[in-house]
Parts: sequence; structure tokens; C-alpha cells
Amino acid sequence: MAMNYYLDINITNKEFTMKKTIIHVHILLLAFFFLTAGSAFAESTPPVDNKTLQSGLSAVRIGGGISAGYFYASNPGEEISDDAFLLSNLLVEVSSADEDIPIGFVGAFGETSTPSVLGAPENNTDFKVEYASLSLKPVKHMGIEMGLLQPNSGFENTYTFNNKNVILGAVASQQPYNAYGARGSYEVGGISFWGGYYKQRLDDEEYNSPDYAWEAGINGSVAGNDLSIYNYHIYRQRNLLGVVIERSMDNIDFAFNVDYWTWDNDVNDVYGSESSIGVAFYICPIFGSFSIPLRLEYINQDKSEIYIESPATKQIYAATISPTWHFNENAYVRAESAYIQADEAFSNDGQIKDNRINLAIELGYLF
Repeated sequence: MAMNYYLDINITNKEFTMKKTIIHVHILLLAFFFLTAGSAFAESTPPVDNKTLQSGLSAVRIGGGISAGYFYASNPGEEISDDAFLLSNLLVEVSSADEDIPIGFVGAFGETSTPSVLGAPENNTDFKVEYASLSLKPVKHMGIEMGLLQPNSGFENTYTFNNKNVILGAVASQQPYNAYGARGSYEVGGISFWGGYYKQRLDDEEYNSPDYAWEAGINGSVAGNDLSIYNYHIYRQRNLLGVVIERSMDNIDFAFNVDYWTWDNDVNDVYGSESSIGVAFYICPIFGSFSIPLRLEYINQDKSEIYIESPATKQIYAATISPTWHFNENAYVRAESAYIQADEAFSNDGQIKDNRINLAIELGYLF
């Protein structure tokens, strides 16, 4: 028995040694193969041309910005905080810079948490693709873009580091957000005509996620003014007709935005009135690195409840001032105060309130 046991151990050791030898041979063969293949690949592959690399990078633009600050809104509602520190905007945009080919692209990811003067401060931590599209210019003056698009309708920008004021205005609070679809444009004589068709919304809750929406409009320069006229229709819900006029004179920037909303026939009977009109006036005197943007707004929604869901809130008045210091073209700090008057539009501790005060201080940097 002892001899058999010894033989078994001896045979097992020999088998184990042979397996190790075979494994080592495989490793050596594989190493030889990769070294040979790598050498051949290195010989057949031309060296990286720094000029080619730089040319590729120069065909791409990087943009966007980041902003953060402290936000306060009085009478925020029940069980809602009246203040918060917000990452108000974070957006990284990549776009094509090559103008010599008919195809281009733009895409951006990030988030925005900036409230409107009618909302309360609340952080949004949902980082996602905000917009992304491909554009094609098959012939001169004509363009087509498809993907997740920003709307052409409205004046203020969703990503508020692009605006002169910190918090979105009352009129802008109902203007459309990004949506998936396609848009075409044609330019003639300095005037651009455009139209778009959209399906899913980036925000599923916006306008209760309609089956589709479309927009059409024109924009261009008329008598020294930048003019935009737009119509945004939300299927079986409501329709927006608006106009924006912009002008700069010496060191003062002006803008004027009028929005006229009407309910669709399918929901018209639900509300006490069928339409609402909102007007926003912007003026921004500039003194070197210092500017004082002022926004004045008036909304008559009657009983339509388009801006504030309260039949008692028929009229809304808002004034916002935002002193801003620009360290350079990219960096700024700004403070803001706003006052909103609207009957029975707000609440606090179970009591209905007719007004609100907004305060904010924000640092921002544009890429």
C-alpha cells in the first residue's frame, strides 16, 4: 500500500509539472505573438501627426458655464423651504466648429435648478443630456436640425447664466422647455423663417406631456431692432403667440417680450377665461464692468390660471433688479432682489398671501 501511495504521488507530481510546463510554453508563445504583432503594427502605422491632432481638436468647440448661490423666496407654500444654496446651473456644451462642411452638431449635458419668481428654490440633482442635435445645410440659407432641441420661442434662456437676471421671470416661467423633434429654417434678405415639430418632452411633466407640439416663427433685424415673432402650439392644451424686440443704444440694452396664451377648445370650458397676456420689459445700463439689469413684468391671466393655478389671481406684477460685477468676460458675481404682487397666489404657515420677496446672490463662470 505504501509503495502504491508513493507511485501515485510521484505520478501526480509529474502530471502537475508537465501542466506547468505546458502553461509556461503557452505564455511564451502568446508573449512572442503580441511582441511580433505589436512590432509589425508599429512599423505599418504612421506616427501621430501633432498637426492632425490639433486640427481635429480645433474642429470642436467647448462651451457652457457653471453658477451657484444662495436663493430665498418668502411665502414659499406649505412644507417647502424658503431658502437654499443651489447649484443653479451646470452645463458643458460640445459643438462643431468646422464651417466648411454642411453637417454640424451640438450637445450639452448638466442641470439647471434656477427657479422662477413664481417658484421656490430647490436643488435639481438630475444630471442628464440637456440638448443634442445634428444639423444639415443642404443648400445655402437652408438648414435642418434633428434631435433634442431647445425652443426658439421666448426671450429668457433656460440656462440662466445666459440671462441678465439671476431668477427666471414670471412671463418666462411658462415658456417652453427642450423637446425631441426636428426643425427647419430658411433665410432670405436677413430674415429667417423657421418651423419645428416635437414629440416627447425632456421634462415629462411639462404641459402634462402632450402627444406633440409645433412651433413656427420669423426673426431678423428690422430698423435697427432684433425682432422675433413665434407661435408655439401644444396639442389639445394651449397655444402661445409671442414677440420679442431687442435693441442696444450706447451703453444701454433694451428688450421687450409679449406672450399671449390661449387654451385649446378641448380644455377651454375648464377655466373661467380662455386667455392670458404677459408683458416683460428689460433695461440694462452698463458702466464698464458694472451693470444694473432691471426687469418689469405685468400679467393679466383673468381666470385662466395659466401662470398661477388660482382663480383669485387675475393679475401679477413683478419687479426685479440684479446689480452685476463682471471680473472679466467669463466670471461674474451678482445680487438680486425681486418683489411680486399677486392676489392669493402664495401661502405660508397655512395663511394665504398676496406677495412675495425673492433674494439671491450668485457666482458664475462661463466656459
